Amino acid sequence: MIQYLITALFDLGLAGLAFSKKDNPAAKALAFLLFSLSIWLLELFFLTTITNAYLLDILFHITRGGMFFIPFGFALLTWRLVGSRSKKFKNIFVIFGACVSAALWLINMLIFPSELKVTDSGYLPQLDAIYYVFIGYLIWCFAGSICLVVLSYKTSSSREKQRLKWLLITLLVSFSCGLIVLFSMPTGLGFYLSKFVGVITNIVFVSLLFYSTIQHNLMDIRLALSLGLTRAILLAFFVWMYFVVTSVVGDHTQSVGGVLTLLVFLVLMLEAYPRLLKWILPSAKKILVKNGYDFDQVKAETEYDLKNSISFSMMQEVMDHLLLRTIKLNNYKILMVQHDNNLLTNESIYHPNGILFDTIAEDSHLLRYCTLQTQLAMTDEMPEALQIEMKKYNASLCFPVFSENKVLAIVLVGNPINFSYYRYEDLKIFEWLKSELGQVFSRLIRLNHMQEQLGEAKKTLSMLSLMNHYHHDIKVPFAIIDGIVSNDVYDRDKQRNIVLEQVERGSRLIATMASILGGKHKRRIQPCALESLVQDCLYLFENSFDKVEYELQGTPKIRGDAEDLKILFINLIKNAAEARRENNDLVLHIKSWIENGNVFFSIQDNGTGMTEQQLANLWEPGLSAKKFGNGIGMQAIKRIVDEHNARIEVKSTLEKGSEFILCFFASQIELEDFPSESTKDELAERRASYLAEKRSNQ
Repeated sequence: MIQYLITALFDLGLAGLAFSKKDNPAAKALAFLLFSLSIWLLELFFLTTITNAYLLDILFHITRGGMFFIPFGFALLTWRLVGSRSKKFKNIFVIFGACVSAALWLINMLIFPSELKVTDSGYLPQLDAIYYVFIGYLIWCFAGSICLVVLSYKTSSSREKQRLKWLLITLLVSFSCGLIVLFSMPTGLGFYLSKFVGVITNIVFVSLLFYSTIQHNLMDIRLALSLGLTRAILLAFFVWMYFVVTSVVGDHTQSVGGVLTLLVFLVLMLEAYPRLLKWILPSAKKILVKNGYDFDQVKAETEYDLKNSISFSMMQEVMDHLLLRTIKLNNYKILMVQHDNNLLTNESIYHPNGILFDTIAEDSHLLRYCTLQTQLAMTDEMPEALQIEMKKYNASLCFPVFSENKVLAIVLVGNPINFSYYRYEDLKIFEWLKSELGQVFSRLIRLNHMQEQLGEAKKTLSMLSLMNHYHHDIKVPFAIIDGIVSNDVYDRDKQRNIVLEQVERGSRLIATMASILGGKHKRRIQPCALESLVQDCLYLFENSFDKVEYELQGTPKIRGDAEDLKILFINLIKNAAEARRENNDLVLHIKSWIENGNVFFSIQDNGTGMTEQQLANLWEPGLSAKKFGNGIGMQAIKRIVDEHNARIEVKSTLEKGSEFILCFFASQIELEDFPSESTKDELAERRASYLAEKRSNQ
């Protein structure tokens, strides 16, 4: 039969392809097995085509060596695929198996040649001792290979378990088919030479072998059945269409038109098949798999979403959708690398959820191990100390994110919810993310730096506006000193006290403004006493309010940037000072308290207030509730609040006033002993008494 020759040549081509992978010992073992299969198929070809008994006897015994070496080929391939772990298997099944195969071949060819018998399908060998010894040898090699795979599966890593599962399936199917073929010879010799032995069996052998050795697609069995069923249905449809066309055309060999019609149909079928398959496969993968997804579609959608992300929070939404809802992992975490000369972006430090962006030291052992791996780093393949660290994160896999040969982060991946292993598509997604996230992180870090610089500029502009409006307050202390020194109204002790008081006042004003207007500062997170910061800022507004009321409960310190918090309070106090109603005293009420473990701070005035529309547009860029305002101050307030992972609430009633309530969550509170409720801010009390005394003197 000609199909034996075609299949043998096909196997020889695949053997050459596998042998070309010189750095892969398993591929070489596969090449040897495929070569043995092709020699055995040549034996079947000779038995069904050659009629010269003398020539056939020579060729038969030469090519029969292919059949004898097939069990050894399976044993060698199994040993190579499990990483050459067992020396006993090597000695008992590989080395000894090679000797048995060679001995059977030489004995059968030189000492006890098999006799050929004529049948309706061709020639067949008589059943003899060589035949029964080979069956025993085949069972022995396959049983040993199956036992080795089963034992290796129990101790293998998660990366290897799925591949070993497919190898076990390959061995079981191949072993079953081989036994069916060999044991069919005594009952029906014609079956041995039928198409079921040569072509179909070879297709099953080679497909499973390539899948479990070279391709390494760790595909779920249900997914494989879904794809196979889809292809079978599509092929059956085209076969049905072929019979429909031939029934209409009739005997297509009798006319040129019939031949052309059939050729056109074949061309259309060849063109339509891959297109229909590409269109159907994404949905077909879900026939037997409830939690499957199409890799190409998911990759294209995720790539588009990542390219359109302009902030880390947007990127987090994309990653959440991909990893938690599409792949269905139980968790994941991104650890940003904390370089010595580069602080993390503010957004990553003060992310609202506090989940995605943790940090990892540049000299961390986990980071070093992860960056040295060329493949995805599996937890069960790591040293024991790193396995413990990975379990703390509840992660089973990690990979680094590089940009320009510099590691920016590592991604820790949790376990699949619906599977006990990562599917082939999952691993492809992780490999793609490993190469894709580098440029995404690099772009987002640059964008975040630009937004940070813009935010700093807005803060400075808001302070410049304040300086232009209150430059007179900075001149007042020096004018008072000049007046006191230039006349003799007060005695020397009184002059000295007034001068020192004004020097202290001027120093505070200048120090506060200079620290804020000193240009771009390096953000420094430290414990901050909010009540003291407000007192410092009130020095700029001594003459702006008729009365300042305090209701302070001695709240604990919070972790934040003191200079940014000063800008926040100055803008809030400035807005209150500019909200004075005509013919009405302007009262500022400052209150602090603790509720549910969170620190609250309120700044309230009885000024003009805001309309509902103004309140709704309060945080919009370029909009302001004031007549000639530009909204820069409010944007600075909102940005500082967000950077400190805090919350701001605004209440306002027209012609009654506004209240800004800040909430700093418990996670931002400095871990120290809380002051008692009766404790008051001494500076606040001194400040209040000073203002009261000053007004009474006026």
